[in-house]
Amino acid sequence: HPLKKGAIMEAGVKSGYVKNDNDAQYSYFEGGGYILDEGRSNHFIYEENVNAAYVNYSKQFDKWGIQLGMRMENTNIKGNQVTQKIKFDTSYVQLFPTSYLSYALNKTNTFTLSYSRRIERPSYQDMNPFQFFLDQYTYRQGNPYLRPQSSNNIELSYNYKGQLNVSANYTKTKDVINDILKQDDATFITFQTKENVAARRNIGLSINYNKALKKWWTVSMFGNLFNNYFEGVVNNAKLSVDVTTYFVNMSNQFRFNKGW
Repeated sequence: HPLKKGAIMEAGVKSGYVKNDNDAQYSYFEGGGYILDEGRSNHFIYEENVNAAYVNYSKQFDKWGIQLGMRMENTNIKGNQVTQKIKFDTSYVQLFPTSYLSYALNKTNTFTLSYSRRIERPSYQDMNPFQFFLDQYTYRQGNPYLRPQSSNNIELSYNYKGQLNVSANYTKTKDVINDILKQDDATFITFQTKENVAARRNIGLSINYNKALKKWWTVSMFGNLFNNYFEGVVNNAKLSVDVTTYFVNMSNQFRFNKGW
């Protein structure tokens, strides 16, 4: 809805419902017939209902631009591991604010400061406790008690003529979902699962440049340098590790005559 003096107000609601019914049966051959293997078979029913509402406000003040938003989510989860008669029922409400502040120094130089909170939910397969066997001593199994991981992100960026963009970011993520290997010491069977293992702090700097140097030559370059620090507990052992990573990509496009 357009407001006075160029301001815009936007709002909306959304509701989603998912039911996932996974019935996986194992059988073994004995005495001339197949017998249900109750130790490996699994029946898992998962229900998820997410209700969300959001409001967003934006306005331009000469060289300044502002945008403020808020999204509220109500999540309701029910799980039923029929085979082992295990049920869980979870409900929670979360808020996700966003804000953007931009300043146009002139026609060629623009600065932007933004903050946002985001959520990443585990996939249904990651939460299914069904055992997928890789070999006699290894299998993969979902974790029905996984929590979604959420992050807070702050970013400052600079843009020059729409060709060069430089941005620095700081991101803090909690309940990071990651693959974990575990072993049954009695049977020496190893299985892979996913758990909320740690909190992660990410600091990064990225540069993106795109320009047509000639009518027949366009160059695109991207570089990213970032540091990740993880802190938490994995298999009852304290985790404290960081790693610095960088990567660079460059591509060139050349146009010739006759459509090449």
